[in-house]
Amino acid sequence: MVPAAPVISESALKRRDRCAWNQAYNLHVNNVYAFVAHLVGGDRMVAEEIHQETWLAAIDHIKQFSLERGELQGWLLGIARRQVAMHFRRKSARSTAPFVDEPVVALGDGSSALLPDDVVEFVERREVVRAAMLALSSDCREVLISKYVDDLSVNEIALRRGCTPKAIESLLSRARARLRALVHWYFPAQPSDPKK
Repeated sequence: MVPAAPVISESALKRRDRCAWNQAYNLHVNNVYAFVAHLVGGDRMVAEEIHQETWLAAIDHIKQFSLERGELQGWLLGIARRQVAMHFRRKSARSTAPFVDEPVVALGDGSSALLPDDVVEFVERREVVRAAMLALSSDCREVLISKYVDDLSVNEIALRRGCTPKAIESLLSRARARLRALVHWYFPAQPSDPKK
């Protein structure tokens, strides 16, 4: 039997009770760190820095937290996401190369601007797909890129690879299934159309 997660008092957190914060940290540290590490592409030094900034920001802004609006972990992950966005905003300000392939428009007066949520989501989705593509075999990766990036037909891919269109269709089918299996945790399944 799995023990129930300990209940952490919201009022104790808002009073900055050390015991309550230690309990919250111990309960959520792994998930928050894993989330940050994922968003920064596994860069350990950056992940550790942002992870620390996330907890400091949480302590500073604990008055804004309310259990009525959501769980503590969700609130912490929201802070982590903003800290990652600010990190990349600072990084792109120092760099001449943009962080994403499309223009990034910051919100606010420029001094405290954050990346819009849709840009952060775009970057996050891109990294999830990129990681999944790297986990595929080279044959699967190449056939997916040929079909969906280079926009080649099955016949053109078959000609390029020196095999039959039927073999390419089979490889594409396997590659799509493997890619879906790798990213299903991030992309929720779309509801099926009842008319079909």
